[in-house]
Amino acid sequence: MKTKAMALALLLSLMGCTESSEETKSEVKKEMEKAGEATADAYDSAKESAADSWDKTKDATSEAYEDGKEMASDAFDDGKEMASDAYEDGKKMASDAYDATAEKAGEFKDAAAKKAYEACVKMKEQMGGDVSECDD
Repeated sequence: MKTKAMALALLLSLMGCTESSEETKSEVKKEMEKAGEATADAYDSAKESAADSWDKTKDATSEAYEDGKEMASDAFDDGKEMASDAYEDGKKMASDAYDATAEKAGEFKDAAAKKAYEACVKMKEQMGGDVSECDD
């Protein structure tokens, strides 16, 4: 409304300087009122359009936020599942390695016992001892 009044006052002051006819002033005043109304309508329309744009932006932002939250949650769940799978795979690999190590240790123990037996037998034969004592 201020815009209308200012525009009308400006036009009237300009028209007052160039023509002094009351009829012309009246016509100009009517035209200024029309222009003021058009300006007010345009202002109201722009304000409404801005409010609609703001609402659309808020809705789009809210949807993007929810989508992002869902994506982050899915990524977290996928990461958690991958970590769990890696942990289980690691446990299995460690267990397999332990079993293989235990088997190799058993083989080494058996080989060492065999070598000790052979060394004992050889020593007893060379020294003239009882080979049966090596069975212990």
